[in-house]
Amino acid sequence: MSYDTVLEKVKTLPETCLEDVSKYLDFIQYQYAQTMMEPLSESKEEFNAKMQQGIDDMKAGRVTPLKEAFAEIKAQFA
Repeated sequence: MSYDTVLEKVKTLPETCLEDVSKYLDFIQYQYAQTMMEPLSESKEEFNAKMQQGIDDMKAGRVTPLKEAFAEIKAQFA
């Protein structure tokens, strides 16, 4: 379904329904955000293991200079 189709459906509703539509859209956006965040959640043990790996990498000199790291991030989102 396209945005245009949804928009046309919304346009047919009386204005008294728009608040309900808006609330429902907020709910759907919340559900989507929760679904997208789910893979990011990790246990305390997983978090601690990743932090320890980062500390070990720093101690071993396995680091990326700050400017290079930001350049890589910028390239990914450009």
